[in-house]
Amino acid sequence: MLLSGISVAGYRSFSEGLELELRPLTLLYGRNNAGKSAILRLLPIIGASVADGASSPFDVRDAAGPGAGFLDAINSANDLKRVELTLEWTDETGVVSLDRFILKYIDEIASVIVQRLEILDQDHRPRLRLDADPYPDHEIYRMAQPTETTAEIRPRFEGLVPTTENDLAELADLRLRLVGLRHKIQWLKSVRARWDRLVARTGNRYRAMDADGAQAAEILLNNDRIRSQVAAWYRRPEIGRLLEVQEQSRRYRILLSSRTSAHQIDLLDTGEGMIQVLPVLVACGMARVEGAGALLAVEEPESHLHGNAQQALAEHLCEMAGSENPPTILAETHSRILMLGVQLAIASGRVPPEQVCCYWVDQEESGESLAVRVDFDSFGRPIKGWPSTAFEEDQSLARRLLDQQLQGGAFS
Repeated sequence: MLLSGISVAGYRSFSEGLELELRPLTLLYGRNNAGKSAILRLLPIIGASVADGASSPFDVRDAAGPGAGFLDAINSANDLKRVELTLEWTDETGVVSLDRFILKYIDEIASVIVQRLEILDQDHRPRLRLDADPYPDHEIYRMAQPTETTAEIRPRFEGLVPTTENDLAELADLRLRLVGLRHKIQWLKSVRARWDRLVARTGNRYRAMDADGAQAAEILLNNDRIRSQVAAWYRRPEIGRLLEVQEQSRRYRILLSSRTSAHQIDLLDTGEGMIQVLPVLVACGMARVEGAGALLAVEEPESHLHGNAQQALAEHLCEMAGSENPPTILAETHSRILMLGVQLAIASGRVPPEQVCCYWVDQEESGESLAVRVDFDSFGRPIKGWPSTAFEEDQSLARRLLDQQLQGGAFS
């Protein structure tokens, strides 16, 4: 089953709730400090919460930074100290099911527990509901069946994942769904790491990179299929470079050269844009090899790229979204050019519009964040949800520039 949606309430500035549909390409667009990063980082939080040995059912340590905990990730007005998290799953026939968790911080044990678990069908009819007794009996759960009968059980959870000690069929199925996410979620932060100028082949096989993409160069060396995909991006007309690998004393340099010159330059010397995009391209390659079920969350994939390279990156993401059995890409962007590139790809038929959506993320004066889904028609036009103020800064600056030019007699 594929993770096709996430809903959350009580988290960060989304006290009233957030509903996020995950399509092959889902973009988060909006102003600074509106909540885009908080949305995107739900994926690494879920990834950490289902990992083997997870320390919490809402494990924010990686996504929120060193020393952060559950109380740092909840809304400041969240007096109940709880988060409601719903995972939506879709199987290969299109049937949807929901797993809903209420995760609560217990002061007496300074820990987070699964206070309630509901497993629902696509019509929101309950298949299983478990409610924890109040502290200090929080390890005892009352099982409410659709028949309204109750039973007392003591399930155990590692993070979000029920342990194999539980013998309920519904919990066994839930475990399979959650364990299936392990090693499938890749998160890249907005600032990616540089690699060593001479890269060693350590023999490690990475199922995911660190959030700074530090292993990107070695993965590029070790996987011919990924290297071919990355090289194809650099060969695009907008970039016009050849990616090459050169061995030096059993270590390797990653080089770029132009199509018309034999002069080679180390990729580390080509500029920050080409450096920052390499982990993104490698992560895309890894997700594409994995196919359906892989989830890639990228902050500012266009970081430091010039407009022509941003357009090439948009086309690359759209090609992935339009491929057979595509992975899921969730990207936070500030780039109007990247957005236009995606719309152009839709309009030119390179990606079906139903494979793409965008969320306009904004914050009200109260501090509450809102995420409005924007769909596109076959011409790449927003169908609904796109606020008139979305690009007002661009338009306002253009008008001011024109006014100054008119006043200065530039067109006289």
